[in-house]
Amino acid sequence: MAGRYPAVAEDKTNKVVQFPGADQSKEISDKDAKKIAIQSRPRGMSKSEQKVWETDLPSYVKINRFKPHYIRFFRQYCEVIARMEETRAWLDDENNGWVYTTVGRNGAQHKSRPEVAQYNDDWRKLNSLINQIGGSPATDQRFNNLQPGLFDEIY
Repeated sequence: MAGRYPAVAEDKTNKVVQFPGADQSKEISDKDAKKIAIQSRPRGMSKSEQKVWETDLPSYVKINRFKPHYIRFFRQYCEVIARMEETRAWLDDENNGWVYTTVGRNGAQHKSRPEVAQYNDDWRKLNSLINQIGGSPATDQRFNNLQPGLFDEIY
């Protein structure tokens, strides 16, 4: 019985079976990756979202994580990052701050602003989006079809 790969069973010299898609190791240049990212940018994005798209997306194009049918997903990624940067700048401003103080019948109470809750919610959304596209070191291992070890080889 030849098994799943009959051509491999017949070939006695080469017993290494390549994973599907392993032949797509062709490296995309930075210039081509940026060109693909800019050409695929959806309409209606704000300037800050466009900036995130143009800086982050070429790296996802280079590692073959960006596909045309994921455009809405990556747009959401850019929206969340842009909103987090704007909220963080607003909260770090001396006039606003992360907390405010109210004085009532129970004395002075220090409360976090509603924008802090929105920032925390955006952080959870961003963490979920990054995990889904393999944008963190831990989730990057899931997307490597060669199933490497847990640690990088140092030699």
